[in-house]
Order: sequence, then C-alpha cells, then structure tokens
Amino acid sequence: MTKIAILLPYENMLETAQEVIREKQCPIDYLKVIESENAVNEARIAVEQGIDIIIARGYQAQLIKEYTNIPVVEMRFHAQEIGLLLLRAKKLSHMEKPVIGLIAFENMLCDLSHMEELFNISLRIAYIERIEEVPDLLHIMKKEGVDCMIGGDTVNIEAEKIGCLSIKFSVTKESISDAIERAKNMAYAVENEKRNAAQFETVLDTSFNGIIKINSDARIIAINRLIENLLGKNMEDVKGELLYDIFPQIDKRIVDDILTGTRENCSSSIDIRGRNWMFLAAPIQFDSQITGAILSLHAITENIRRNRKLANDMLLHGFTAETRFSDIYTENETMRMVLETAKEYSLSDSPVLIYGETGTEYYQIAEAIHNNSIRKGGPFVSLNISSLEEDKQMEILFGIRNATFSKNPQEKGALIQANHGTLLLLNIDRLTIQAQYQLLRAILNGARNRTNALPMENIDVRIIAVAKKNLCYAVNKGLFQKSLYYTLHGLTLEIPSFNERKEDLQYYINKYFKEFCRKYNKYLVITEGGYDKLQQCQWKGNKLQLRAFMERLVLTAKKRSTTEGVIQKLFGELYPYIGETGGEEKVVVYKTEEAVKISELLKKHRGNRKLVAQELGISTTTLWRKMNKYGIESKFGVD
Repeated sequence: MTKIAILLPYENMLETAQEVIREKQCPIDYLKVIESENAVNEARIAVEQGIDIIIARGYQAQLIKEYTNIPVVEMRFHAQEIGLLLLRAKKLSHMEKPVIGLIAFENMLCDLSHMEELFNISLRIAYIERIEEVPDLLHIMKKEGVDCMIGGDTVNIEAEKIGCLSIKFSVTKESISDAIERAKNMAYAVENEKRNAAQFETVLDTSFNGIIKINSDARIIAINRLIENLLGKNMEDVKGELLYDIFPQIDKRIVDDILTGTRENCSSSIDIRGRNWMFLAAPIQFDSQITGAILSLHAITENIRRNRKLANDMLLHGFTAETRFSDIYTENETMRMVLETAKEYSLSDSPVLIYGETGTEYYQIAEAIHNNSIRKGGPFVSLNISSLEEDKQMEILFGIRNATFSKNPQEKGALIQANHGTLLLLNIDRLTIQAQYQLLRAILNGARNRTNALPMENIDVRIIAVAKKNLCYAVNKGLFQKSLYYTLHGLTLEIPSFNERKEDLQYYINKYFKEFCRKYNKYLVITEGGYDKLQQCQWKGNKLQLRAFMERLVLTAKKRSTTEGVIQKLFGELYPYIGETGGEEKVVVYKTEEAVKISELLKKHRGNRKLVAQELGISTTTLWRKMNKYGIESKFGVD
C-alpha cells in the first residue's frame, strides 16, 4: 500500500488539513507542520518511516524536489482562494481599480487568466526561486505603484518595513483537497509501477536467458541474475551505466537504430568472455514513443566441448580459426552491413557463400563466422580448390578408400577432418562436376559417399565457400551444378573491394606506411597529391597488393617527401598493363600526350627545365608539378 505524507508550513493549515482528511476518509500516514529549513531532513525521515509520496507547498516543496528523489505533489492555491485574497486586497486599498502585487513561488499558483477582468484590478505577479529575492522585488513593485501586496510571511514582514499594505496567504479546504486527490492518483500509478516491476523482476530472475533493460539513452535500467553472474557484478553496480561501457561487444549502431526506430528488431551473435551468445533486441514503446529497449542473450551451445586433447590436435594440424568480428576493421557503411549480416549468419548452420576479390577479408570473415557459431569448439579446415589437380579433388576432399580409421588425418579427407566444425572451400568454382555432386550430397544428407558402391558415412560439417565471381556465370556455362548453386546461394555475402571503400583504403594506407617507416627506421611523409594518387590507383589485390606496394614505396624511397609522381611511376613499374600485340603478350606503358611531350622536350634540351618551360609557355614551378604528377625524371641532372 502506497503511503502519503503532508508537510505544512503554518500551524493554521493543520486544522484545515485534518478536516479534509476526515471528510475524504483518506488515510494520511504522516502529517506535520515544519520550518522550511527542516524540509529536506523531515522528508528523509518520512521516507525512512515508509512514506512513498509527500504533499508539500511552495519553498518547502521546491527544496524537497531539489535535494531528494522523493515523489512530491505540490499544493497549489485554488482559483477560489486567489479570488478571495484579491477581494480582500481590493477592499483594503479602498480604490476602485487598485494595482495588486502577488509574490509567490511558481509552483504555488494556479492559472490566473482573466482575474483582472473579473475583479476590476491591475495584477502584478512576481515569481521567486529563493526567499532572499523578496525585499528587492517589493521595492521594485512599490516604485511601479502597487497599492497592496499578497504573499507569505516574509512578504508581509518586508512590506510592513517599507510601509506597503499587505495580506497574508490563507488556505481553504480546496487546495488541500486537490493536492490529496493528485497524490492518490500518483499513488495508484506507483502501485501499478511496483506491480509491473515485481512482475518484470520475476520474469528476469526465472529466465534461462540473459536480459538487459535499457532506457532511451542506452543506459542500463535492469539486468537479471544470469547477466549478473556473467559480469560478476550486481545490478546496482551497473545500473545507470552506458550499455557500451559494460558490453563493448554489442554494436552501438544496431542499438541506436532500435532506439531511434530505424529498425524494429535485431538478431545477431556476439562473443562475451569466450562464449557465444545469440543477441536479440527490440524497442519498448509507450504512446507511440520509444522509451528504451529489451536486449536478451541466449547461450549458443557448442556442438562439441573442446577438451585439451582435441584443442592440441587441432592446433597441431592448423585447424583453428583466430579471427573474431572485433578484429575486422572497417569505417565503410557497406562493409559494416556485410559484417552485421555475417554475424546473423553465425546463428545458422547452413552453408555460406562469400564473394570477394583477392586480398579482401573473406578468410577472416569465414573464421569469425566459425568462432561465433555453435561450431566454435570444432575444427576450422580450409582448402583451396584451385591448388588441386582435378583428378585429386575427390580424394583430398572426401578421403581415400578405406581411410576411415587411419591415424593419418590427411587420408581422411577435408570433410572428415572438419567433422563437427567448419570447412572453408576457396575458389569453389574450380570444383569438378563430380566433386560438386558429392559435396551437394554431403550438405543435404550429412553424409559423404566415397563411391556409389560403398555405403555412406555420416559427417557433420558446415560449408563456407568463397568465389571471386558470381557463380551464376558458371551455372549458365554448364560449369557449375544448379542444385549446389541454389543450396549455397541462400546465405550470401559480397565483400566490396578496397576501391569501393575509400575510408578503409585511407586507413590501411596510413597503417602500412607507418608500419614500414618504423620497420626501416625512415621518417617519410606523403604529399596531399600522393594521397590522392594512392586513392585513385586500382588495387585489384586489395590489402595484399596495398601492403606489398607500401613496403616497396618506403624501402626504396630516395627522398623524404613521397609525391604523386613517385607513386605513379612505382605503380606503373610494379603493375603494368599487359596487352596483346601480334598474338604476343607485351607490357604496355601508357602515357598522356602531355607526359610524352614533356619527356621529349627534356630530352631535346638535355634536362634544362627553364628551356622546356619556356617552350611550353609555363613556369618552371608548374613544369616541376607536372613532372611529379606524371612521374617524369630528368636523366641529365640539369636545371
């Protein structure tokens, strides 16, 4: 039962309050007249005695609200009470249309619209925040011609000092009755909140899943016992903390989208303290407003428990996955969506098909999916199909005859090696039709068939396949089986190249440049034009190509400043365009007409840049910039 207290500023209000309580038959558990300086302490004493709501007036209500978290109902003057006071003030002034001043805390007054018309007066109202403001306000009002003042004890004392007529606030039953009614309504809401909180706590504590409740600012409101055990902290330790400070593994963008209504729900997978969890999120909506969200963590049970022998065996044969999603860097929105989708795929056990150019993060994403799945405790085996001769594919993928009980893991084939884990197949488009057929049977039936005559052997493997080009082209040419294509293509990821991810390209340019400057103890800088050129280059090998290029750039740098010309010249040397002339492949070096003209003039004038600039009608500075731009070097050493 919610308990209510009434704190009053004047003794003459006590009898009126008791009369209202008797008439309304409303049980008030705490009724007391107090001094304003004791308001905060008295409120705290009341709460210690079990009070849930306090009714107070004016300055006392303001102090209690400011210095405590106790729910307060503010006692306001009723319109009838204000009307009676105005009539008394008008009578005291002996004027037909007096100017009446009213000084009060804003939380004490009701709506005073039309009071001037009703009582034929001019009304001057001054709201205060501190009692100390009263003397100055009285002086101002007296200068403005106020005939009579209405206010509390302080107003009346100070008004007498300056010779101003005044009337003290008086209270009728209406304002006390109104405050009690509002307190009862608040009590009803508090009771409902308590019941809802109790029900929610019951749900929290009896749930087999971890539950987190957050507000609209992503701050934690409540957690259940499973989360407490997971964190090693009580709810009071994390209540009010920002979600991402306690759970840095949770993607901030996803939760922000839930809280802003951009998305209605989320399902993903995260790793917390070495264990995989299914992460679900949904908004809390009240009156069409999102007030927070409920997040739940469902433990993902691993297919097999990782024991020490199995772990050592996997490590010995290299059947482990190191990468987690948190290890994959990106600032690109498209790539972020790829990673978010990959986390969702981790919840499934179906095959995944990844499209990615050489040097993109397809291998790391495959490892991260494995590490975020129920197969985390099992082996992660990778096999590059393009490195296998066609007649060896069946043997290496499915194992040799009678090798089931062999102690040599290589004889068992990749599918058996990856049993209870994940098999990553790189360049899957290079599989023969026969191998594609057997792989399809392994996926659909959970079995491998070494030959059509021998019985099938059960296996439990998740397939992640990688291809550089869309398999649809191979299907249309009859090089890839349709059934396998549709089986693989359900869960598809397409990794954008570096040239489509300018933010990531810039990050890795800086990363590799700094890495090799430290390694080779060189202090180099890249010019603005140099950075522009690096962004314009076509990095078909993505991270692999970029890293190798940046090492060569730093290692062979002859000057401290690395310009666009140096970069273009080196890029052209390392990655020239190979064209076909007369049926033979030849390196084709392309130069613009301007670059060819400058090179010819430098040769003509034996490297004299002044003469070259004069003939071109440009300054030597402009010539120097163009030489840098096109990577043209003078072989004569003459300026």
